[in-house]
Amino acid sequence: MGMFSQRSDGPPAAPAKGGVRFSFIGPEMSVTGDIATGGDLHVDGKIDGDVRCGGLTLGESGEIRGNIVAGTARLAGLVDGAVEAGTLSLDQSARVTGDILYETLSVSSGADVEGRFKRRKGAGDGSSGAKSEKKPAAETPTASDQAASLFAAPPAAEAAE
Repeated sequence: MGMFSQRSDGPPAAPAKGGVRFSFIGPEMSVTGDIATGGDLHVDGKIDGDVRCGGLTLGESGEIRGNIVAGTARLAGLVDGAVEAGTLSLDQSARVTGDILYETLSVSSGADVEGRFKRRKGAGDGSSGAKSEKKPAAETPTASDQAASLFAAPPAAEAAE
């Protein structure tokens, strides 16, 4: 009986065709191990492991101790690990210890990050060839670029701690 009972008609939680793929880890839940889904994941509980998903929402009570790779991520809780996301937003309650790789970034006042911000140039950024051929698009700074530069402390400031 219950959630893990054997059923002969396929996996119990198969989403309807074309349905939204959404997983929720509630505040009372603690997971040890890596999590991977192509869909969206909402975490209000604790995960001890790496998370790879399409869209991640980490609530204020949520904790992830591991590395995150997501298409989009909105973080309001605690992350102890590196974060890589195409579109990343850090709420004022976010606490991140680890480096952050992003394409689009928004940081609310009060967010606490101990690590480096590094902008990803897009899908081709992994290859050194694509990096050297592309000219830097620094002519028109965007709001997210200006926000990132506010948080990019010079090395001298980091050494003073």
